Amino acid sequence: MKKVCIFLVLLISFFVFAQQEIVAVVNGRSITMDEWNREANVQKLLLEIQNSNETFYQILMTTQEGLVLIEKYKLKVLDTLIRKIAFIQFAESLKVQPDPQTVKNDVDNEIKKMLVDLKMTETQLNDYLMQLGMGQLEDFRQKLYLQRTYSLSLANVYTYYLKNATVSEEEIKAYYEKNKAKYTVPTQYDLLIFKAKDKAMADSIRQDVAKNISVEEISKKYNLSPHVNGLVTQGDMEKIPQNLWVIITSVSKGTILPAQLINNEYYIIRVRDVKPGSQKSLDEVKEEIKKELVSTKQKEVKDKVAKDFEDFLKKSKIEIKYKSQIAK
Repeated sequence: MKKVCIFLVLLISFFVFAQQEIVAVVNGRSITMDEWNREANVQKLLLEIQNSNETFYQILMTTQEGLVLIEKYKLKVLDTLIRKIAFIQFAESLKVQPDPQTVKNDVDNEIKKMLVDLKMTETQLNDYLMQLGMGQLEDFRQKLYLQRTYSLSLANVYTYYLKNATVSEEEIKAYYEKNKAKYTVPTQYDLLIFKAKDKAMADSIRQDVAKNISVEEISKKYNLSPHVNGLVTQGDMEKIPQNLWVIITSVSKGTILPAQLINNEYYIIRVRDVKPGSQKSLDEVKEEIKKELVSTKQKEVKDKVAKDFEDFLKKSKIEIKYKSQIAK
């Protein structure tokens, strides 16, 4: 009981502890306890845990270890909040910060949509949010405002960096010339191949193939399916051994090879057709190359934004005023 009382005193102190008390300062921008509370939303978190796992809830509420875990969660949220605010400032430094009125309109419209969807008045929505442990409507509005400002800042910053991430015709042509092998269509062979266990069957199958008896009839007659019946890329050794390719590529289309013994099996092969390899033209692959180059530049932009933001953070003046008494 004593542990519960201690926990409750500490927990209550977190919520009532001077809501406007400054817990951190990011380049002159203060983060208040009230703002931190909105982001952490410990009340809602505990309510959800209680509803889903009473045992875990009791451990959190009645043990020192539970209290430390909650405190560590809050500190992690504070760190994330600091980074969000710093990124908004990063956008401001690039002069691409979102328009406050636009943000306000977006938040107002989202709340209006909630009121319509839930068929509630603002007073009813306020009570509903309180029941869910999400604070009052104004708290919810402020949280949405920060989230929207941050998301628009992200979008604006990436748009700013991407404005020069275009792909020129010269770049496309240079990439094509450097990677022509990538756009070469390999030679393909239209092959019919049967496999037999003994020479007599192999010779009999070969005779039937030479007589142009259908594949279906041959399969039915010998109770076997063709090993290959269709186009195969030259050099594909999934079904055709390399030493057979040497023979196949040395004969002309229409050739029916003598039965070839490979690893105690006879291969009966007919080369029905040969489709020579070809080089795709630049016009054929231009859009494909453009997409690939754009994708590469987008990744470079993502890395550049991350690096520049980290550099911005290093130069920032960030002061953590909140000092935890139980978590390090």
